[in-house]
Amino acid sequence: MTGGPDGPGFLLVASPELLDPNFARTVVLTITHDDEGSYGLVLNRPLGRTLRDVMPAPGDVGGEIPLFQGGPVQVNVLQLLSPDPAAGRELLPGVTLGKDLESVLGIADGRGARGFVGYAGWGARQLESETAEGSWVIAPARSEHVFEIPTADLWPTVLKELGGQYRWLSMEGGDPDVN
Repeated sequence: MTGGPDGPGFLLVASPELLDPNFARTVVLTITHDDEGSYGLVLNRPLGRTLRDVMPAPGDVGGEIPLFQGGPVQVNVLQLLSPDPAAGRELLPGVTLGKDLESVLGIADGRGARGFVGYAGWGARQLESETAEGSWVIAPARSEHVFEIPTADLWPTVLKELGGQYRWLSMEGGDPDVN
């Protein structure tokens, strides 16, 4: 089921108690989630570099594709998310996992795309276990989360959108002593 916890295209929002430096205050877009495991891309860890910084001549606009730390696994792998469904496999409306670099760059020279170095991965049932213990909050994903909301604002924005107890968590982790 696309867009829900039974398939790809939902967000994992790190709870304030998740202190692992790889995931503290992160928002992860799931790419796959099935009986064999899950993997996703951390959306809010910009590297401050562009595709041009790591590759020779990827095109005029394509060279300006911003790069993000997608996760701690296989940091030598680059994946691209594009707002154009013709670029590859659509994860949710307005968010497509690029089939390959040529496909993404062939569409408006990669305009609007984002590159992710590495990824976050979980074995079979590991993500369900971590969610049950409170490490992750599941939230619906929209293209704005991937391409429009500033990365520094993404974590608190998604929690506020969930409302209720999550709105409280968005304020410095829900600790009344720091608010």
